[in-house]
Amino acid sequence: MFTEDRPRSLMVRHPVLLSMAAGLVAGAVAAGSDKLLDRLVSAKQKRRDRRVREAPAHQMAGPYFASKVLGRRLDSAEKKRARAAFGVLYGVGWGVIHSRLTRTFPILTRWGGLPFAVPFFCACDGMIAPALGVSPGLRRIPWQPSAKELCNHIAWTAAAELVHRVAGDKR
Repeated sequence: MFTEDRPRSLMVRHPVLLSMAAGLVAGAVAAGSDKLLDRLVSAKQKRRDRRVREAPAHQMAGPYFASKVLGRRLDSAEKKRARAAFGVLYGVGWGVIHSRLTRTFPILTRWGGLPFAVPFFCACDGMIAPALGVSPGLRRIPWQPSAKELCNHIAWTAAAELVHRVAGDKR
């Protein structure tokens, strides 16, 4: 993408900034993916999902943690702000984690990042969210919402990979 006689971009010279930007862009892509794929989840599966959790972990985490920090229930405006704040923190944090792991293990960048996306989903939805009490384990969630979440993690990872590649990051 760039030659040695051309100056490297600010993002490539500062890989943490690139990682954070990739995570934020990926979060926006995953949000779009979530809306698109939600149409494919049947009404029956959505009803079954609502019996075991209020909403997917990524929607619940911000209000859940903000409520814990503040020590009270949040109103709807506060929940909305907490979701947005969590989305930014999630994007920045996982953007840095993704970048560090793919630098250490370049095979994770293959096939648009699929080798990263599947463990990423398993870690977030299968272990971290249940361990923190944000969502039940994957066995309790119907298969269609889980498949949608897996696809969202794939979209997130592919978008993060694309940002790194467009920026000329040679990992």
